[in-house]
Amino acid sequence: MNPFLNPLFPSKIAWNYLTGIKRAWKYDKEKLKKYQDKALRKTLKYAMKVPLYRKKYREAGVDVASIRGMDDLRKLPLITKEDLIKGFPDEIVPPSFKKEKAYLVGTSGSSGRPVQMYKDLEYIMIEALGGVRLLHAYGINWRKNRITNIGDFSIPKTTDEECLKKGLMGNLQPFFSLKNYQILYTGEDVKVLMEKMDKFKPELLIAYTSVLMGLATLKTKGLGKNVNPRYIISSGEVLDAYSRKYIENAFGARVLDLYATTEGGTIAFECKNGNMHINSDFVHVEVLDKNGEAVGEGEVGSIVITRLYPGGTPIIRYTGLNDLASYSSQECDCGMHTPLLKSLEGRKKDAIVLPGGKIFPPATIPMPLASTAEKFGYAVKRFQFIQHAIDKIEIRIELDESVEVDGDALLNEIKKNYEKLADGVEIITKVAKAEKPEGMITPPLIISKIDKSIVEKELL
Repeated sequence: MNPFLNPLFPSKIAWNYLTGIKRAWKYDKEKLKKYQDKALRKTLKYAMKVPLYRKKYREAGVDVASIRGMDDLRKLPLITKEDLIKGFPDEIVPPSFKKEKAYLVGTSGSSGRPVQMYKDLEYIMIEALGGVRLLHAYGINWRKNRITNIGDFSIPKTTDEECLKKGLMGNLQPFFSLKNYQILYTGEDVKVLMEKMDKFKPELLIAYTSVLMGLATLKTKGLGKNVNPRYIISSGEVLDAYSRKYIENAFGARVLDLYATTEGGTIAFECKNGNMHINSDFVHVEVLDKNGEAVGEGEVGSIVITRLYPGGTPIIRYTGLNDLASYSSQECDCGMHTPLLKSLEGRKKDAIVLPGGKIFPPATIPMPLASTAEKFGYAVKRFQFIQHAIDKIEIRIELDESVEVDGDALLNEIKKNYEKLADGVEIITKVAKAEKPEGMITPPLIISKIDKSIVEKELL
């Protein structure tokens, strides 16, 4: 039975919709904090029905009743990815939770073993409000403007994209046409994707950075004449400066960054002023060092999230995202009062570690290459870093055949720039196709082929 046929359910969703989306603009910092405090208490009340959390808090000697708001959050123990994996399926939801009526979603497993968790429809609907807020910030109407979302619809696991397609949209379709929404699969050939979009004529395009780069290359060759979105949103991968500029030049559209995960939903998004706003009323973000302490402003640390609405599998002080970021205390004049991330550096596991423990996060690694590639007329359509040893890095470049460029001069300048940054490291540059490890849909920006123990030794 469609839950929207029950009058109570749509009333609850309508209330969240009407009050939740514009809260980022209507509430000042103080009011947002009060909202977070109340939401946390409600979330913890639900979490105490979940065996995993009840056990964790009991072992840590935490009296949940003493947690009155965000200022007390540090009293709670951290929850790891391993905790969710070991607790699946019965310990990650309340005993009374109806799993058969919920959606089982899983992460990609790209950072190791995949995490599986439950989301019920109310959870999914509230989670979607973060995405609708993003659209509102860009002046896009979810019911009227044509939106193309190119996502990962992997089989057999149920993905968040499948939740969107079957759970959210499937239940909304009897009431809204949703013909303005096009969902495509990341794994399709990029030319097929472009052909489908050319017929659809999207006003907003959402996809992985690597997919957008492939589409941008086709666009520069004259394909997709009707693919002229007002905005393009990059999600799921690091959006580096060169890729952003390359895509923007190809489509003549603004490219904006989105940080979304299975566990946290739409955590943060870039406003039109270029600042990364955290959806702090839906998901609280901490940035911690390796000792679990908060880092200073501008310092890079690991992201820890707390989802501030109950339902399904609770996510409270969760460390499993493995993402690096830094905070900013600056205020944005776009009208939203939510806190900002200064930088989103990408996954910790994708960082390159050099002799002596120097770390290059994923977002920082392409910078020297980007400045060189831009100088050579945007001839680079893809690049990839392969670390073969702690002191040996291969940089692969794929060139756009339609752009005339001195390939040797380009490779030599890239090599020189990285040799300056990585003293004593052998840098190999070559024009070659990017590697795509088995099981991955798109080639990753960074591939590490060195033993983890070697990395850990350098970091000590």
